[in-house]
Amino acid sequence: MENLRKLTHQEREQLTSQGCSAECWDSVSVSSKFSAERIRGCRFEGEIEIGADVTISGVTTHIKNYRIEDGVTICGIGRLECDGASRFGEGTEVACINEGGGREVPLYRGITAQTAYIIALYRHRKEAIAKILKMVEEDIASRSTTLGTIGRGARLTNCNIIINTHIGPSATLDGVSLLSNGTIGSTEQSPSSVGINVRLNAFLTADGCHIDDGTTLRRCYVGQGVKLGNFTATDSLFFANSHCENGEACSIFAGPYTVSHHKASLLIAGMFSFFNAGSGSNQSNHLFKTGPVHQGIHQRGCKFASDAYMMLPVKNGAFTVILGRHKNHPDTENFPYSYLIENQDATTLIPAHNLVSYGTVRDIAKWPKRDKRQGTKRDIVNFDECNPFIAERLLKGLDILKELGAKEITEYYNYGRMRIKASMLRRGVKLYTLARSKFIGAMIGAERSGAEVDGSGQWIDVAGEYMPLSAMERLLADIENGTLATTEAIVERFAAEHDLYADYAYSWAKDRLTSFVGHTPTEEEISRVIELGTEATRDLRAMAEKDKEKDSDNVMRISYGIDATSQDEVIADFNAVRFPEN
Repeated sequence: MENLRKLTHQEREQLTSQGCSAECWDSVSVSSKFSAERIRGCRFEGEIEIGADVTISGVTTHIKNYRIEDGVTICGIGRLECDGASRFGEGTEVACINEGGGREVPLYRGITAQTAYIIALYRHRKEAIAKILKMVEEDIASRSTTLGTIGRGARLTNCNIIINTHIGPSATLDGVSLLSNGTIGSTEQSPSSVGINVRLNAFLTADGCHIDDGTTLRRCYVGQGVKLGNFTATDSLFFANSHCENGEACSIFAGPYTVSHHKASLLIAGMFSFFNAGSGSNQSNHLFKTGPVHQGIHQRGCKFASDAYMMLPVKNGAFTVILGRHKNHPDTENFPYSYLIENQDATTLIPAHNLVSYGTVRDIAKWPKRDKRQGTKRDIVNFDECNPFIAERLLKGLDILKELGAKEITEYYNYGRMRIKASMLRRGVKLYTLARSKFIGAMIGAERSGAEVDGSGQWIDVAGEYMPLSAMERLLADIENGTLATTEAIVERFAAEHDLYADYAYSWAKDRLTSFVGHTPTEEEISRVIELGTEATRDLRAMAEKDKEKDSDNVMRISYGIDATSQDEVIADFNAVRFPEN
C-alpha cells in the first residue's frame, strides 16, 4: 500500500463510536483512500496498516501487527496476530521421505518439485546442498518482518485464531480453526481457499490450493492445484495437482498427481508421483530395532490396490500395480508396467501386464486434462508417455526376462526376492518387445527443435521432469562452482532443460537404435523404426481395448436396469450411465 497516513481526529472518533479501540491510535496507519465506515467491533494492537474498501467486524479479541490491504473483508474472527519477528513458515524443515531424518527440505516461497528433489535426494552432493540451503536462507531472511499481511481482496470469515500467518491476495478463509506460523499463497488469477475446522501449523502453500474439512497439517507444503480434505499430514510435501482426502500421510514427498481418497489409507516415508492409493493401503517403515528409518520409492504411475501393504524399504517401478501384502522388499524398477501380487505369502511379479491395461491408457490421457493450475506453473510436469526414463528400464527388464527364460524351464523363475511364472515371463518378453518398438519409434518420430544435444546414457525422473542424468550433473556442478547462484536461477535451468526434452529424447533413442543395428541408422532405417513403432502402438492399444471390453460384459452390468424387463433395457441403462457421451 502506498501513501499511508495517520488517522484523523474525526476518524478516531468514528471508529470509537463503532465499537473499536486501540492500544495506541498513533500506531494505526491508513491509506489515502481509507474509509472508517465498515470498520466495527475491533481492538487494534501494535502496528496496524489498513487499506481502502476494507471491512472489519466481529473480532473477539484483537488484530495485532498486521497490514490489511485494499478490499479485504474480515468478519467474525477470534484473533489475528503477528507476535514479534516472523518468517511465516519459511525455513521450516520438513523431514520428507525418511521419517528418521537426513532428507529435510526447508520451506520457502520459491520451492518447486524439482528443487525439493535435489535437496531431499542429493544429500551426498554436500557442497551443492550446502550452497542451495545458503541461497534459501538468504532469500528467506530478506522477508522476515514483524508485520503480517492480509493480501488485497482476501476474505476471512468465521475463523478462530490466526497467528504469524501471511494471507495472499484473493484468498478465502472460512471457518478456519487455527493457522500458525505459515503462509497461504494466493493470487487474483489463482486464489487459494482454506475451510471449515482446518488446523495448519508451520506450513507454506502455493497459489490455487484448496484445504478443507478439518484437515490438519504440521510442517507441510501444499503446492499449486493441490486439494486436501479431512486429511492429516506431518512432515510432507504435496506438489502440483495432488489430491488427498480422508487418510493420513507422514514424511512423504508427494510428487505431482499423488492421489489418496480413502479412510484408513496411510502414505508414509516415501516418494510418490502420479500415484493412487486404494482403500486401506499401508506401508511400514519401522523394521527390526533401528526405528522408523526405512523408505520407499514409488516411481511414476504406481497404484496400491485396496488393503495393499508393503514393508519398507522398497522400490516400485513406473506404473506398477501392487496387490496384497509384501514383506520381502521387492525392487521392480526394471519392470515398469507390471503387477506385483501376493501368492501364498510370496511376492509374484507379472511383468509388463499393465502395458495392456485400459486403466493405464485412461490414466495417461486424464492427467494433462486435470491440471488445475492457473498462471505461472512452478512445478515442471512432463506428460510424455514414451520417454527414455521408462524405456531404458523396460529394456533392462526385457534383457533380464530373456536371460531367465534361457535357463531350464520351470513353473516359476526366481528373481530379486520375487517369483515369475514361466507363462507370464514369456508374455512379458512379448509385451516389452512391442513396447520397445513403440517407445523408440515415438521418440525418433516426435517433433523437436533440432538442437544438437547429447541425451545418451542414464535418465532420471526429477519429480515430474524427465531429463538425462548428465544434465543434472551439469546443473549440480554449476551450483557448486557458483554459476547458478540463486534458487530462481536453478528453477530457470530446469525450465531450459525441459525445453530441450524432445531433442534429448531423440538423441537417446537414436543412440539406442545405433547400438541395435550396429551402425549409424540410415534415413530408410529410421523411417522403418517409426513405422514399426506405430504398428506396436496400434497392437498394444488393441489389447488395451480388449481389456476395456471386460468392463462392459454381462457380469459388469449386474445392478443396472433395476426395474428392467429385458436385457436391452439393462444394456440401455448401463450405457446411459457409463458411456453418456455416446
